[in-house]
Amino acid sequence: MSVTRTTEVIAAVREQFGPEFVSARIAAEDQVRAFLDEQLGVMDAERIIALGRLINQHGKLGRARFDRFTPGFTGAIMSKLGTDPATFNRMTTRLWREPIPEALATLGRIYTFRPMFAHAGSSLPSFLLYLRDPDQFGVCVNATMLGLAQETGVRYSANSQTAYQTFCADLRAWRERHGVAPQEADAILTAVMRAARPAPAEPELPLELGVEEVAEGCFLEVEQVDQWVQALTTGMRQGVFHGPPGTGKTHVARLLARHLATSPAHIELAQFHPAYSYEDFIEGLRPEASEGGLRYEVRPGIFARLCERAREAPGETFVMIIDEMNRADLAAVFGELLYLLEYRDTEVTLPYSQRRFSVPPNVFLLGTMNTADRSLAMLDFALRRRFNAFPLPPDEKVLDRWTAGRPDGNAELALGVFRLIRDRVGPEAPVSPGHSYWMTEALDAAVAERIWAYQLRPYLAEYWFEQPAELGRLDADVRTLIAELA
Repeated sequence: MSVTRTTEVIAAVREQFGPEFVSARIAAEDQVRAFLDEQLGVMDAERIIALGRLINQHGKLGRARFDRFTPGFTGAIMSKLGTDPATFNRMTTRLWREPIPEALATLGRIYTFRPMFAHAGSSLPSFLLYLRDPDQFGVCVNATMLGLAQETGVRYSANSQTAYQTFCADLRAWRERHGVAPQEADAILTAVMRAARPAPAEPELPLELGVEEVAEGCFLEVEQVDQWVQALTTGMRQGVFHGPPGTGKTHVARLLARHLATSPAHIELAQFHPAYSYEDFIEGLRPEASEGGLRYEVRPGIFARLCERAREAPGETFVMIIDEMNRADLAAVFGELLYLLEYRDTEVTLPYSQRRFSVPPNVFLLGTMNTADRSLAMLDFALRRRFNAFPLPPDEKVLDRWTAGRPDGNAELALGVFRLIRDRVGPEAPVSPGHSYWMTEALDAAVAERIWAYQLRPYLAEYWFEQPAELGRLDADVRTLIAELA
């Protein structure tokens, strides 16, 4: 990042926190030092949690806050540390009381072998050294390391004493260059990291996609996409992508449609819902104002209009995408279509217009269905057997490919939390959350915690309403993992 841009970020953060930015943090850190001097070696689980709250204390615009390193040092991670007070007291005593060279060596051994101080992550050992000498040491959290990396071009890690000392040396040099106090460095470098991220954007793909480009856009194997295409072009010309939320069903259907259709203008998208009807999809009577009052006219629905366009252009291909297909009463919405999809060379008489109607062979129909939706069980067999069924389960390989193309993304965080939730819910469970929840350009520990707290935990609570204790354990473990990787 340019010096000018860094200066702008520093000024913006200081304005955001107010004139007592540094002094409030110095006062909060002094409270932590006093707590450690008084409680060192005798902390129980309750006092360990209290320590975490003190570490997170700071001020913003004159108000006391307790989110300086959130999600690090929050209740979940400190509760885990509190399950083994003996180890916690022993290790914190060493890091707080040993001479600096020995304490640095202890930190290096912890970073090399994490079970030595389980759940402490990289932040707690480094924070204790930072408290001992804020000018010499820094707090090792991912956001700070990624922000500093934007400034220096060096990738930092917390895996050895040498790596930590390199980070601290570069952090000191950066602070001196920009006149940044030790207490404000973590907030400013977090803002630097976020400012340097590119705005999320859809991949630049051509209008008409080949199989390889569909696979690339979906982070799937080419062979998988090719099998779907073969199933649709050599057999039934309709298929449904089914899987839990967050597996990319709609995204995959839209990209595959751009391969099948001869023009993007030949693609129609409809989202079904409980009020969606035959009249919306095929045809129905609609009121029209006239001189004599209201009169009713027959109007074709969205699918009937697409079929007319396809019939007039037999050399082109057209695609209808139906999102959330199982949310409507499909037998009522489809009507004669259930028969016509199977027998495309046959015509039937539509009930309102009394005209003859068929589905042209150059029309493909792609649907998506959410397996977590209980209405899926209500689908009748007549409909199921007329669609190719394309499963899209939670897929670690998709997430792995996505993170591989983003060197500044937190792959360890995304994959770690995804695996934990998938394994606990069960990879084959119809409600197991998908990989796309974690495919966000702005992912860091704070964002990951918000995704869990406001999207996935409420979703799982609905389906695990008879297992509150299990959900509680998963909640604690997810928050702990996020904090450890913060």
